[in-house]
Amino acid sequence: MSQFGSQMGHKSSKGEISITNYKDRIRLRWRYENKRYSLSLSAWKQLNILQAKKIAIEIEQDILTGSFDHTLKKYAGKKTIDNKNLQGRQTFTLLFEHWTKSYKQMDCEIHTNYNSTRNMIRKWGNVSAGNLLNKLNKETFCANTYNRRLTILKNFVSWMVIQGIWENNPLAQVHSKKSRKGKLVKREPFTDIEIKLILEALKNNTYCSAYANTKHSFYYPFLYFLFKTGVRNAEAIGLRVGSIDHKRKVIHINEVLARSLKSTSSVARIRKETKNGKERVLPLTTDLKNLLTPLIKGKQKDDLVFSSPTGKAIDDNNFQKRVFKKVLKELGIPERVLYACRHTFGSRCIDQGITPVMTAFLMGNNPETALRRYTHQINLPKDLPSI
Repeated sequence: MSQFGSQMGHKSSKGEISITNYKDRIRLRWRYENKRYSLSLSAWKQLNILQAKKIAIEIEQDILTGSFDHTLKKYAGKKTIDNKNLQGRQTFTLLFEHWTKSYKQMDCEIHTNYNSTRNMIRKWGNVSAGNLLNKLNKETFCANTYNRRLTILKNFVSWMVIQGIWENNPLAQVHSKKSRKGKLVKREPFTDIEIKLILEALKNNTYCSAYANTKHSFYYPFLYFLFKTGVRNAEAIGLRVGSIDHKRKVIHINEVLARSLKSTSSVARIRKETKNGKERVLPLTTDLKNLLTPLIKGKQKDDLVFSSPTGKAIDDNNFQKRVFKKVLKELGIPERVLYACRHTFGSRCIDQGITPVMTAFLMGNNPETALRRYTHQINLPKDLPSI
């Protein structure tokens, strides 16, 4: 309903509220019941414009509910934000949330890095250009976490400077911390022998309690699929029947059922595009066809290929703790996270002579990432180059 513009002399259509710059002040104009209304607010500044939008929405709601104040006193009395008080905790956090949503196209309630950064500045108390760096440096983060949040805050404060909210960016000259490139032990790839042992243990319920309501073998197709295709956990969990093309003998990977910040359970998951927005296809090999056909028989196109015993989305966190971790322990294999299946696939591709470009295509990465992450060489060569 609202029409938020910044051009002088903008004529709003009936029922629309325009926000215009009139002599460097914010002016709201609209028509209601054949009468034109005009409301002059404070200085034309970014923060004040945000507040003006809220006032416009309130006016619209009052018009729709029949509680419109024709005297305009209700709306004229609304306070706009004073730039002198920008160091307040609430204002700094609200600005960050606005920047994240409107400029970064992210959501602090969904995206992990922005959520954790928002929560951090929320607990800082009063934030100003003079104490921002000190507050950040007092946090006891590892180097990677520090660098991620530094980058986010640098970009945010740069935006504040452009908007005229702060005069300078105190983080502009701050360098990232150096971090050791240690191995992610729990993501180390499995050997071919380990893969065979793990899958056989699941398939035969070797380490499953006789009293378990759900046998380990129930999850055998899910784990086999992860090892065979190298897809991300959320890509396998969110795979729908319609993504399997038997005619062309391919599997389309174009969406995920991602865990949310609240939980990994099915009710909290969010369906969205793949991690980097790339769509890809994988060959529907004979073994995958034999594996998937019984699972999708009688299902609709939008149904999940892999589901929990109750017919909902698989909770990979529960599977990790209750099944995967137990099987690895019983087999004497060092603990890994489920994501190690993806690293295993990438490493096996490189190890077996598949080019980094093709490996990257199959995994939805770029070639540089494939070379950097998956050149583990699981099987050592029998000889070294001669001299």
